[in-house]
Amino acid sequence: MALFDKALKTAKNIGNSVANTAVNAGSTAGVAVQEQTELAGLKMQVNVIEEELNAAYAQIGRKYVEYVIETQEIPQVDVSDILRMAESKLEKRKELEEQIIELEKRIKQKNLLREKEQAEEEFRNEKQKLDRALSMDVLSKDDYNKKIAIAQKKVDNFEEIRRAEQQFDMGIITREEKEAKIKSLTE
Repeated sequence: MALFDKALKTAKNIGNSVANTAVNAGSTAGVAVQEQTELAGLKMQVNVIEEELNAAYAQIGRKYVEYVIETQEIPQVDVSDILRMAESKLEKRKELEEQIIELEKRIKQKNLLREKEQAEEEFRNEKQKLDRALSMDVLSKDDYNKKIAIAQKKVDNFEEIRRAEQQFDMGIITREEKEAKIKSLTE
């Protein structure tokens, strides 16, 4: 009966772990969706302002052309009212663009933190697996130390590894160069 209780307890622990992971993933996804929605809203506001500015520019041009046709001369045309409106729109657009940049920075920073946490989680899982193999005499202490050192270097050099992957994604380096950089950072 004790074996059955132990199996039941283990199954409960696994179930709780899976549930906690699902909740964390769900909340992370919810925050990401909220940030992307905010970013899309800001970009939409910039587009609306762009359309209003284009309409103002068209009005200026229209007034100018109408005046030239009526008077047959090319003088000053009073568009100060349109320019005041356009100036406020330009200021608002600049503010929104700055907000977009800040939000994109925050999103990028949060993604970096999530990726780093994922790398640390992978290290913990690898260490747990290696600890188990060592305790079962499947690995020698030397093999264990080598594998732990490689896994630890992946965490320690996370940013450099990520940078090499980004360089590859951008076409700055070849796959071979990326793999060589990552190998030098992990061995």
